[in-house]
Amino acid sequence: MQYREYVPSAPLASVVACFWTLEGHAREIEGAAQPVLPDGRAELIVHFGDGFERCDPDASPERQPWAIFAGQLNRPLTLRPTGRVAVLGVRFRPDGAARVVRAPQHELIGSTSDVAAVSPRLAAAADVVRDSARTLREAVVVMERLLSGAMHRHQPDRRIALVVDAIVRRGGLVSIDAAAAATGMSRRHLERLFLRDVGLPPKQLARIVRFQRALRLLDGDGDPPRGVRAAHGSGYADQAHFIRDFRAFAGCAPGEHVLRRAELTGFFAGAHDPQSR
Repeated sequence: MQYREYVPSAPLASVVACFWTLEGHAREIEGAAQPVLPDGRAELIVHFGDGFERCDPDASPERQPWAIFAGQLNRPLTLRPTGRVAVLGVRFRPDGAARVVRAPQHELIGSTSDVAAVSPRLAAAADVVRDSARTLREAVVVMERLLSGAMHRHQPDRRIALVVDAIVRRGGLVSIDAAAAATGMSRRHLERLFLRDVGLPPKQLARIVRFQRALRLLDGDGDPPRGVRAAHGSGYADQAHFIRDFRAFAGCAPGEHVLRRAELTGFFAGAHDPQSR
């Protein structure tokens, strides 16, 4: 499997965290189904190969459309590649998808919907990219050009961006009351705007950002033991708090996650060197 990330150009940097591509075949991934874990970001995903199946525990596997909008996750999402993998992804900033999707983001939590049902503009862009790009690298270039035209004209609330930036920059270790006060808003008003533009309350976004930091630390080696290092390095008050959050967002204990070594989780949570085009 070949996973690559690409840095967005300056005009899109306030909306898109990165573009990514994934190429390979289902037979290259050990295990049939793979968990994708919450990372605080919605995504646009375009399949050029065979689609993935969504595998929910209480339902039959569901074949995904060739172009989907994936809303914020607040629990693991399990996917199964079905054949040739050739995927273009647009990973939005936590508050970035609100610039291209009119629906309140909290209404899309956990969804993997046909993009045409969520944003006709994004669907039109996906159609052009799929029809015109000959390679995934070329698809990144075309999608970046088209995204500028898919954005809504209204400007986002800069106060939300400031709080999002603080949460990400500080690894989730932010006082939400202090963040609200710094913007001149009440905590309740900040939470309402977050649900609209981010999809998650600010406290939950902070928890996910801290969880993602712990996830990256778990993948390292050395002393002290991984779990202790991840909990301490991510600012958890104690090991019990760390394990509780980990179970909520990964669906298992940290030790079980390390043994599982899910490849898709590693692609989307690991540290990668983004490329320019």
